[in-house]
Amino acid sequence: MKRDWADGYVSDINYSFGYYQELAPSFIQFALLLNGYSPPATHGKYNYCELGFGHGVSANIFAAANPRGQFWGTDINPDHALFASNIANTSGISANWKDCSFEEFLELDTPQFDFITLHGVWSWISPAAQHTIVEILRRKLKVGGAVFLSYNVLPGWGAEMPLRELLRMHTQYASPTGTTTSNKITQALNFAQTLKESGAAYFTEHPQAANQLQDMLGSDSSYLAHEYFNRSWEITYFADLAATLEAAKLTFACSLHASDLLGEFRHKPQFNGLLDKNASNLLRETVNDYALNRRFRRDVFVRGARRLSEQERNARLLALKFMPVKATEEISLQAKTPYGSFTLSESLYRPVINAFSSVIKPITLNQLRQDQEVATLSVSDLVEVIGVMVARQDIHPIFENEDFSYAKTQCKKLNQVIAERALYYNDIKYLSSPVTGKAVEANRFELLFWLAWQEGKRTPEELAKRGWEYFSALGQPMATANGLMNTEHDSLTAFKNNAHRFVEKILPLWLKLEILTHDLKNK
Repeated sequence: MKRDWADGYVSDINYSFGYYQELAPSFIQFALLLNGYSPPATHGKYNYCELGFGHGVSANIFAAANPRGQFWGTDINPDHALFASNIANTSGISANWKDCSFEEFLELDTPQFDFITLHGVWSWISPAAQHTIVEILRRKLKVGGAVFLSYNVLPGWGAEMPLRELLRMHTQYASPTGTTTSNKITQALNFAQTLKESGAAYFTEHPQAANQLQDMLGSDSSYLAHEYFNRSWEITYFADLAATLEAAKLTFACSLHASDLLGEFRHKPQFNGLLDKNASNLLRETVNDYALNRRFRRDVFVRGARRLSEQERNARLLALKFMPVKATEEISLQAKTPYGSFTLSESLYRPVINAFSSVIKPITLNQLRQDQEVATLSVSDLVEVIGVMVARQDIHPIFENEDFSYAKTQCKKLNQVIAERALYYNDIKYLSSPVTGKAVEANRFELLFWLAWQEGKRTPEELAKRGWEYFSALGQPMATANGLMNTEHDSLTAFKNNAHRFVEKILPLWLKLEILTHDLKNK
């Protein structure tokens, strides 16, 4: 069932509890700087808005870790807005989460924003709603501000668009009145599978669509509902999307897609030289999409662009701080993207990886270049390596946070709320770091160990015992990614194994990122 206020958007199945690092102010700033643009500043007060924030996991994490920002957002689903607001209120986060439609948000008295982000929104709303978003961007984005926008794109969806239309038509015309969205999805997928098994030419001539159907059959219904079963499903070419945003005075600046930040296109020599170096960005990005058969883009647009000379860009990057967010032994020279994989240069990457291995607090690239091996790299090579390592989440850029002490307090309060939720639910799987201004992944065991750490438990044995006590008091089996643990023996064994792994592998990083500290005060 779809409620009238939802304008065709699925609203009887809530969205997943995802976190998306590309929406972080610091990630957007870094990507712009890397691509030669002066980014919005965050050393003073700034304003951030997320349109369509879902459960607000990303939004609340950023609000807690970046206290200089004033955070706003809206999600038309009141269940989502209530959840996000409850998390913020319980954590003491000052944020403005609304359940307005985009039309209503347009008329709200809000500040002008330095950042406006939309993830998983544009392709799933009507053209009229898209027009309203463009008007929001035109009226509410500051000159010099940045917009992050993710969306489905052609040509990558060309083969599967008819499959989605078949599924939509089945839910509309073949499901009895009163059927839940979840059951409609199951019935539509089973019908499509039967059609495929009957030898339908569409599936035999478009194996990509057959593979897509197989993937969908094994996917969670909440994901499928919001990805494929909204009334609107608007797939566009990059150039057409860019032309639409011109009405808001926006210019394409860069892509935040991992394949672009990793320089994947450069690793496909067969495409080198296809375009003149002076070719327009619109054509260049479109050719890139065809070369990779891209299905999804993550782009940054700016309102007013100040291009930096290579010298100024490099100087600002060399002065920027970075923090390792992955253990050295976990960093591979194999780079993987949705479009393939390739091997990174040992001579370029190994010196930088080794230099970061001893870093325990944020360090500038100028400081990193004091390492003898790193000093042998040219600035351009070092910048390329850093860009790739950020894209792979090996390291993260740190833009100065003058309110770090307050950020640390806010992150701890938010993490407390998230960790306590893990006693009853297995949904939010992230904790906020005041050092990076973003999140790290945390499974259910690790969230319970976070709670035990606040009580002074330090050894694997103490953490495992307290973690088990938390959960055994509830009198029900613990659900994890590997299923239910039904016996006390299974549960204790799992807690002990995970506690040893936590202390050896996870804890050192969490201490560096100040997700945990050795201080027992203000527990």
